[in-house]
Amino acid sequence: MSTLYVNGTIHSTSDPYATALLVEDGSVAWVGADDTAESMRGRSGAGWDVVDLEGALVVPAFVDSLRLTDSDAGPRAEAAQSGIFLSVTVGRDDATPPAAPSAASGPRAVGYHLVDAGEAAGTAADLAALVTGLGAERTAGLAAVVGPGGLDGAAAAHLTAQATAAGIQLYLLPREAEGFAAVLSALRATAQFQGTPALGMARHRLAWNGPVDEESMRTLAENSLSFTAVPATDGTLAAPIAALLNRAVPVSFGSGDAPADPWGTLRASLEHREADQRISARSGFTAATRAGLRAPPHSLGTQYSMAGRIAPSSPATFGIWAAEALSVQAPDGRVAAWSTDTRAGTPLLPVLEEGTAAPQCLATVVDGAEVYRSPDWS
Repeated sequence: MSTLYVNGTIHSTSDPYATALLVEDGSVAWVGADDTAESMRGRSGAGWDVVDLEGALVVPAFVDSLRLTDSDAGPRAEAAQSGIFLSVTVGRDDATPPAAPSAASGPRAVGYHLVDAGEAAGTAADLAALVTGLGAERTAGLAAVVGPGGLDGAAAAHLTAQATAAGIQLYLLPREAEGFAAVLSALRATAQFQGTPALGMARHRLAWNGPVDEESMRTLAENSLSFTAVPATDGTLAAPIAALLNRAVPVSFGSGDAPADPWGTLRASLEHREADQRISARSGFTAATRAGLRAPPHSLGTQYSMAGRIAPSSPATFGIWAAEALSVQAPDGRVAAWSTDTRAGTPLLPVLEEGTAAPQCLATVVDGAEVYRSPDWS
């Protein structure tokens, strides 16, 4: 089946000026200009479906790198309506969705099993058996809340050491400064006894939206952790995302237990409460898309390695958005400066300045299949 999308703005690094997109058998077959698309259709596209984008923006679908959930179906419908194709969920085993459902079932999900105190006290062999019992097709790794209401420092240190020894990826969720300090202490102790290569193989994850000092950033970088920034309840970011990126710590964005709002989180990264921690729109968009695809274990991440971009041979997985205005942010990520000069040769993104209407999701496509269409878009 072939579908030709025309009369839009295609966010593609392979052709920053593209206005049309051809999808064949679930993959992007071509991106380019409308006049070329019309010529191609005249030669060989008599049977193609044609979608008039009516000026809409097409961007790679988002990744929600942390979704706390208590139900299997929880994030799926909401994800599709938010232009999200992959949700990283954390919950108990009966709430963890399959890692790779079929395209017909909608957006994908990668699940982490939230351990209880008894499970956290297990040995490396116990943890490996736990993951095996849950099913590799269902469980990307284990997760733990650390701090008030979760594991204490000693339990966190034990779990980190045993999971690292077993080669199991941990998603560490510290609460308050006490929990964050316990996580850093656990990582340092594990590095001391097992070495940084062992932590590098496990590639643990950390979700946090608070201050991170220089020594802690060095610990994260040296031990190959990826960092998920989850906005506070007021939608703001407090984590030093620019400093983390400058120190080669991968940063992605998650929604936690709040409604998914990828563009809102991206805006928060541009308007960080600390001016020197603001990042460019391009960096923020990477954190909301490709960075989240690189963080899961390699055994799962490889199936998404070609996603996160719109280019020939990549999966046809994207969101279609109505945006008030499009632009390229100026290179200085510390200020909210925008340019509408298309000669920059950089794919356009919505203007996210205060006072500008938020982009509206018109449709979400996963592997060529439309999994959501707004009732407002005919």
